[in-house]
Amino acid sequence: MANHARAADGPAPRSHLYPELELLDYFRDVWSKLSAESQLRQSLEQVPGNAGPLNSSSLVHRALSLMRELSPGYLQQFLSYVDALSWMEQMNGDDAAASKDAPRAGSAKKGARGKHR
Repeated sequence: MANHARAADGPAPRSHLYPELELLDYFRDVWSKLSAESQLRQSLEQVPGNAGPLNSSSLVHRALSLMRELSPGYLQQFLSYVDALSWMEQMNGDDAAASKDAPRAGSAKKGARGKHR
């Protein structure tokens, strides 16, 4: 019966059972902030000095800078998502790169149609 009463009140707070989780959350948050700042600096380093307004490196850095100004928390989440995707792409190895370089079937058909006209 005691178990049913505890279940009705909701789960027991984690902090009493595992106080180190709060510390882990703190360090995870600090690491996320530091990582986001580091990646923002890296994006600035990739922008050429004479980059025009449509330069892809310049656009990426500008987008990341705006994200940091408007919502630093969103920037951290976005960069952690991009990191995860990058990590997954590296885990796939050369298979992902080979599939990117392969021509699409639709583009070959368009070229064939253009020759017949």
